[in-house]
Amino acid sequence: MARGEARNRTLATAGRWLQLAASPAGSAAALAAAGLAVWGWVFWLRRFFGYGPWRPLGCWPPGFDAYALGQAVQEWIVPVALVGLLGAWPLFRRAALGRGGWRERALATLALALVQLVSFAYLWALERRDVGHVSNGELLVVFAGFLLGPAAGLALGLLTALAAGFVNLISYPPDTFIFGDTLRWYFFYNTNTAALVWLGPAAGWLGRLGGRGNLALWSLGGGALVALARFFVLYGESDPGELVGLVFPLALAAAALMSGLGLILRSLRLQEAERRAREGELALTRAELASLRAQINPHFLFNALNTIRYFVRTDPEKARELLLRLSEVFQRALRSGEFVSLADEIAYAEAYLALEQARMGERLRVEWVRPDGELLEVRVPALVLEPLVENAVVHGLAPKPEGGTLRVLIERWGRELVIQVRDDGVGFDAGGGGGHGIALANIDERLRLLYGDDHGLRVESEPGRGTRVELRLPLPGGRAEEE
Repeated sequence: MARGEARNRTLATAGRWLQLAASPAGSAAALAAAGLAVWGWVFWLRRFFGYGPWRPLGCWPPGFDAYALGQAVQEWIVPVALVGLLGAWPLFRRAALGRGGWRERALATLALALVQLVSFAYLWALERRDVGHVSNGELLVVFAGFLLGPAAGLALGLLTALAAGFVNLISYPPDTFIFGDTLRWYFFYNTNTAALVWLGPAAGWLGRLGGRGNLALWSLGGGALVALARFFVLYGESDPGELVGLVFPLALAAAALMSGLGLILRSLRLQEAERRAREGELALTRAELASLRAQINPHFLFNALNTIRYFVRTDPEKARELLLRLSEVFQRALRSGEFVSLADEIAYAEAYLALEQARMGERLRVEWVRPDGELLEVRVPALVLEPLVENAVVHGLAPKPEGGTLRVLIERWGRELVIQVRDDGVGFDAGGGGGHGIALANIDERLRLLYGDDHGLRVESEPGRGTRVELRLPLPGGRAEEE
């Protein structure tokens, strides 16, 4: 018991320390401590190499190397473009939007590490062509820290320091290769290593202080961190005046490109917000569809039962057939999913029309133009045809004393499936906005949500002459195109 209580106290203490480390005060303290640590590292390197006192006036005036500005943008545009491509990867998107766990963050860090290696291959190619390079992967280290936190920034900073040292090693190899000496001189006794190892976690802690979505922080903070990293490099040099002209160009390039990366992240957030809004609308539509399935028009049910009751006395076999049709209407309405085959949707409409024809007799004439073959297996949204047919019968033909003809045309036009429901009933004034029942409005909204605004219902009507309702569904295999 005592051992379990001690373990619980230890876990509680660790949890409080983690909460403190993640708080703004903890992040500020960690940022300051990291700055002091890297300054001490570089200060020790100056003493180790026997350099004299560092004189700030040796860096004045700082100068501005315009050529370095253009070259830095050229070198960093490679990782920026690759990060833009990573935005299409769902796992990276989840990590970037803060919706993933440790697994997503680890894989996103690994993806950024691969991007960094590709960008260093480009830097090495520049070295091979005697162009040289002015950056050392600082931009992506800052990006990883801002995006994924201090741990990811530290991991990418370590990798970047190793890659920078390796490029330096193969570009300027030692006369005699001794592993231990090479490791010390090219990696540990290197001010670039100190700056890069500091840069990643510093970006992570600064991001916690200023917020992940702060575009000004990404730009100004990213540029300032790159400038400070270059300052640490200069502090460890015997003659900083030679490299001081790179500080402001690199900081300016980092500020500009970090703004671009921040805009990429903002675009991902907007796309995610739109996706969630669309999912919410689709969820509402699914709920409406479920409600529609659960609601059988009471007038239709009352009329169908009355018709069946009449045929029970006059034509029992016909009554039996109509009962089967009514049962089929209920079964299809309740068991269909969000999408059904075109054949099932046609069969559902036929079952409904059989009941209405039995009730209205010769007043309702039905003509079909239907497809055959593979087109019948195409998946279409459930309950798009029957409500159109019901609307035509109830609002178009039933009010007309002599009734009329209902024509249902289902055809393939190029890459689209076209469904038309025509009647020569009472019609309505289409310009006045009438004639759209709730069912038709729901179908129109569902189609626009699923396929875009170009695929809503098209309704044409004229009082006394009838109505035509048309919908077009894109077929699999390419873009919709009319023939």
